[in-house]
Amino acid sequence: MDNNKYIFDIETISKKESEASKELRRKKHRQGRVLAWVVLVAGILLLGAALFFGGRAIVKSLIGRGGKTVASVDEPVDDGSGDNSVIDELIGGEDEVVVKPPEPVDEGPSEEELFEEALRNYIHTMTPEEQVLGLFIVTPEQITGVSAAIRAGDGTKKALEEYPVGGLIYSDKNMIDPDQFKTMIEGTKGYSKYPLFIAVDETLGKSVFPAKMKVAATQSASEIAAGGDASVARSEEAKIAGYLSEFGVNMNLGVVADVYPVPEGDGAVPAVSFGTDAAVVAEMVTQCVGALNEQGISAGVKFFPGQGYASADTSEAIAQNDRTREDMEACELLPFIAAADAGASVFVVSHESVPGLAGEAVYASQSKEVMTNLIRVELEMDSIIVITDDLSKTAVSAYYESGEYCVAALKAGADMLLKPEDFKAAYAEVLNAVNTGVIAKERVEDSLVRIYKVKFKGMTFDELNSLTAEKIVQP
Repeated sequence: MDNNKYIFDIETISKKESEASKELRRKKHRQGRVLAWVVLVAGILLLGAALFFGGRAIVKSLIGRGGKTVASVDEPVDDGSGDNSVIDELIGGEDEVVVKPPEPVDEGPSEEELFEEALRNYIHTMTPEEQVLGLFIVTPEQITGVSAAIRAGDGTKKALEEYPVGGLIYSDKNMIDPDQFKTMIEGTKGYSKYPLFIAVDETLGKSVFPAKMKVAATQSASEIAAGGDASVARSEEAKIAGYLSEFGVNMNLGVVADVYPVPEGDGAVPAVSFGTDAAVVAEMVTQCVGALNEQGISAGVKFFPGQGYASADTSEAIAQNDRTREDMEACELLPFIAAADAGASVFVVSHESVPGLAGEAVYASQSKEVMTNLIRVELEMDSIIVITDDLSKTAVSAYYESGEYCVAALKAGADMLLKPEDFKAAYAEVLNAVNTGVIAKERVEDSLVRIYKVKFKGMTFDELNSLTAEKIVQP
């Protein structure tokens, strides 16, 4: 009966039960999937943490073995929790890393050192006689015995075999015409066992070349200084360098660096000087040195330490310069310092007495205080070749024997001896002084190193070594 509440509809009840069971199963399935995702995510997080902290520990270990530090490894990581116990546990037991400085790298000798070593090897192939002769610059007449050398023949060849000097200096007596002079120079070089300095004393406005040589005329130093343009000094000296190079001359000892006092009354500064202002003289001299160097001519600057204030001309008499050291450092020395900076090869040292620098009344050209302590030590000019002024000048020749003076000059620090009045006597005296230890052999070798650095300028140490090997095979 339809109105009986106790009467059950079996089909309806079964349908309701079936739908309830399905809903329950769907709910359990959703819960299972959520749980699986939670487990998966948790696993991934745990694995990432393990890899992170484990990697840091490995890096720390590697760094400890490699001897290097990485700042971030030792710094605590703040993850916001304030708990760094895991990191502390991982790295807390590590030893402190000690950074050791790198071992110094031995780069070996420099090219300059190798070149000097090659030079010394070359010098060691010379006999003691050849080494001593290499310290002299003389006239061709002094080795040949002729009154005026105008050609290079058998006499020149024989003379250079017997006296292989370091250089020859020429004057007007050796010059007949341009072709003759050039041919003589070429022949002389060809006869020499060792490279020669072929020198002249050619001063602006005052040429040693006679008119028949047809060289370019130049303004005097005083004329150039009056114009106030240092570039003119360069262009005028370039004229000199041009014809010297054409003739085969490789050294000019005529660059005047003397500063003169302001003249009194009707007096005048000599034409060979750039004047009374040390700064002006320094600039002019710098330009002259540059012009010579550009054409391969070694520049000789005179007369160190400056004889503008000397009491006399050393060609005629004894001369003294009473200036104090302070005065000379502030004036006369400045052009020489500038010349050295510009690349001058030679200082020609005066025969004047300079007690303010030397500490005694002794010529600068035989003063150790001037040539060694001042030039080499105080001014740090170890490469400059120090040449005495002409030793046949009256200030020397009238009061000293040639050999006596040459020995004193070398002992004091001179590298080369210019035109001693009696060359052969001077050579014999110097050789005896070296053989008996009065002059140290090392002293001679050091001078020859300076000389040959100029003579072999531009050569590599390999080329020099080859040249030395040839000399050993064919002495």
